[in-house]
Amino acid sequence: MRKSKRGLTLIEIVIGMLVMVLLMAIAIPAFNSMLKRSQLDAAARQLMSDAREAQSRAALTSWQYRVIGFDINSTSAFKNQYRLVGRSSSAVAWPVETSPNFTSATQMAAQWVNLNKLYPNIRVDTTDATNRYWVSFDARGVAIEINSFPVQFSQQQTGAKQCLGVTTAGSLRMVTCP
Repeated sequence: MRKSKRGLTLIEIVIGMLVMVLLMAIAIPAFNSMLKRSQLDAAARQLMSDAREAQSRAALTSWQYRVIGFDINSTSAFKNQYRLVGRSSSAVAWPVETSPNFTSATQMAAQWVNLNKLYPNIRVDTTDATNRYWVSFDARGVAIEINSFPVQFSQQQTGAKQCLGVTTAGSLRMVTCP
């Protein structure tokens, strides 16, 4: 009587590998698509989070704060970037948009957030020809100036879009793209 050894035959191994290759061929494109979509959402949520921070700072410090940025079509050296600026009151001018980072007794300008570096292939587009967008909050955290919203974030490779709008209360939220 012949004793059989336990194990897999070459045919069983090849079939198993073919099944794994087919599953990978289906899963990898789906994973890449999900990754690109998550980058798009993350870029929009980054701006939304920083605008909420500006609103909170305004209410806590009694200063006025503004989130200002330039879209991808801007001729500015800061295209596809935004930053937070502040002033102690409406009697004080806003800091110059392109000024370096600084803090004084009456003004402040934070570092630029470079969406090109953080989220490659994500573009920010405004709804008008100014190529600039901003939302300003008064000392109570209420939106007092809004320009070029909704702002549209788009994924260059897939064409997917995500838009941010400003509510009447001044908070940013995801909206349907026009």
